[in-house]
Amino acid sequence: MKCFMCKGETEKKLVNYLVDIDNTIIIIKEVPANVCKQCGERYFDNDVMRNLEKIIDEVKKVSIEISIVNYNEKTA
Repeated sequence: MKCFMCKGETEKKLVNYLVDIDNTIIIIKEVPANVCKQCGERYFDNDVMRNLEKIIDEVKKVSIEISIVNYNEKTA
């Protein structure tokens, strides 16, 4: 896949995804992504984004100020 920003090549990696929403910081570890080798831009496929949204909704219900979750444990 080519990067939309710089046209560089991307590679599959596991990355951390950070969300700051409603006074809650959520860090989701080991999220699969395509990452540009040149500029570092990240791209997530549709299934991954749907899973991220589910994880975020679930964590928001708990009302914790900071939450760190592992992507693979929440999608298994």
